[in-house]
Amino acid sequence: MKQASILNTLNRLYLIENRSLAMYMVDACPWTHSGDEKASQAMANIVADQKVMSQRLADLIDARGGRLHNGSFPMQFTDLNMVSLDYLVGEVARLLRQDIDSIRASIEKLAGDREAQELAEEILGSEQAHLEALDGLAPQPA
Repeated sequence: MKQASILNTLNRLYLIENRSLAMYMVDACPWTHSGDEKASQAMANIVADQKVMSQRLADLIDARGGRLHNGSFPMQFTDLNMVSLDYLVGEVARLLRQDIDSIRASIEKLAGDREAQELAEEILGSEQAHLEALDGLAPQPA
């Protein structure tokens, strides 16, 4: 795989991690109620892990002489500034499912680059674990 293609794929992974809905909501204050502690902690865990993975991706891009593309948050995130944490958890889970598909595609594109592929696989595992945690917060039928 050409270095430029690898760097483009790593930058796409960086945007997935660094421009996620969870990262966008860091400075927002969703409406919460008693009992939202697990959801708040799950969101904090997602943000903490995505910050670490974003930094690792940025370091790898830099080490390979690439240019980091910071991008911006999707404009549709602004519609979620005044929502409840319950609603937000569902939206983050929905978008995580899409991101997981994109990460899987990136892993395939990174075939032949062991270091980059292993980092992408680690990101995939992290996001899958976060999705499981969010899915575990969904109300259970009576």
